[in-house]
Amino acid sequence: MKTNIFRKPNMKTKTFPLACLQITLLSFLLSLSCGPKTPKLVLDAEDQYALARREFDDGNWDKAVVELQKVVFNYPGAAFIDSAQYLLGMAYFNQEEYPSAILELNKLLVSYPTSRLADDAAFMVAKSDLEMSPGAELGQENTQKAVDGLRNFLDDYPESDRRDDAAELLTKARGKLAEKTYKNGYLYYRLGHYESALIYLEKVLNDYHDTGWAKDAQFQIAEVHFKEEKYDQAREKFEKFLQDFPDHKLAEKARKRLEKLENKLSVQK
Repeated sequence: MKTNIFRKPNMKTKTFPLACLQITLLSFLLSLSCGPKTPKLVLDAEDQYALARREFDDGNWDKAVVELQKVVFNYPGAAFIDSAQYLLGMAYFNQEEYPSAILELNKLLVSYPTSRLADDAAFMVAKSDLEMSPGAELGQENTQKAVDGLRNFLDDYPESDRRDDAAELLTKARGKLAEKTYKNGYLYYRLGHYESALIYLEKVLNDYHDTGWAKDAQFQIAEVHFKEEKYDQAREKFEKFLQDFPDHKLAEKARKRLEKLENKLSVQK
């Protein structure tokens, strides 16, 4: 019997080597994945700080935070640790993440109080509080914190080159507190709660006499007395207002009030 050289090959015989090859390749790949991994490069303190500084200087705040945290956590005894701590706080500040900025800057003040950056950190803590304060119609807890922090800063760092900036921020912060207090008083005036209105308006005069809101408060106090029909007191306050601020935007209104008061007082007589 002759062999048919054109007969179909046995499929099992043909596919077996391919299956073996696939299994062998899979085993090889698995052995590679399970093998020893390339160790991560660990920088020394100086190189790590240099890397963090580059990210910070380039404005890559997220990356700067990561790299500065490595310095702070891994090299607490480094000579430049206070600088790294300060930059970490500033990286958060520049991202407007003010609570985190305050947290990191306060760590510098607690851990490195004699650092040459201590005054900068104290200033930036107060500035962060002020940045978080809302408009004057809302609560001003952060503004009050900023005021307290700036006052402490001016007391604690008399030689700091940040003093002028701190004084300017303090004026701004106190102005917000004065505005809030005035608006509380004016709201009570509009509601007809004159006793409460006077409490807030007089507080503006007593606590924030050096702000622009003191002038408005002085006029409004006279208005309250006018509404209460306490005409003698109202006349005295309007006259004092015109004497102190003859060119104020409310001066003309004060003069007209005085004319009405003269008429009312003459009728009473």
